[in-house]
Amino acid sequence: MRVTISFILEPVSYFLSGIFLFYFLRIDKRIKLKVLCVYNFLATILMVKANFPGRTTNNIETYNILCLLSFTCLGVYFYQSFLLSWKKKLVVAFCLLEGVYFVAVNFLSPHPLLFDSMGQVILSIAVVIMVFMFMHQVLTNVTEESLWLNFDFWFVSAQFMYHLGAFFIFLTFQDLTTKIMSSNLYSKDNRILLTQLWGVHNVLLFLSSLLISASIVWISFRRKSQSSS
Repeated sequence: MRVTISFILEPVSYFLSGIFLFYFLRIDKRIKLKVLCVYNFLATILMVKANFPGRTTNNIETYNILCLLSFTCLGVYFYQSFLLSWKKKLVVAFCLLEGVYFVAVNFLSPHPLLFDSMGQVILSIAVVIMVFMFMHQVLTNVTEESLWLNFDFWFVSAQFMYHLGAFFIFLTFQDLTTKIMSSNLYSKDNRILLTQLWGVHNVLLFLSSLLISASIVWISFRRKSQSSS
């Protein structure tokens, strides 16, 4: 069970979100949904490479690429979702910040020995801010469409749930890893502790993916019921 939660659950979560493809092909063909389909496909491949047997011993670069991919694709999604230009400009600023950080960490500094939690923290902070901006837009532009049938509402809510929790997990992971490595206490017990903390992150990711998938099933069912009535 520990192996499943700590290693297998992560790629499964991204694969589960691949139901975007069904939603995109059958219901909603907006460009930002196409971007999400591509994102989940690539993220699943990266996480299979990082977690499954036969992977390289150092998967730090893989997670760094995933962080940049997440920032880029989610940035496109929120950029396409916002109506006001200042919100769009803020999304671009966030993406540029992450791009500069990625270059600095991976090309201008020594090869990282530890998982780059700070890059993930920046990603989570940016996503949470963009979620609040999106909710503000929803509340100030009321339409007749029910929120319960709005995919964007469910997707953004799932991102808020995941990234708010991930923010605290990544901060804790960074602190624990730094202390353990600096004190030469990278023992079996401490490795288990870090693995369990990462397992909490994976459970949170899985729950957010489950919420997205359930919302798509719900929206599809309701739309079918309304069209047949």
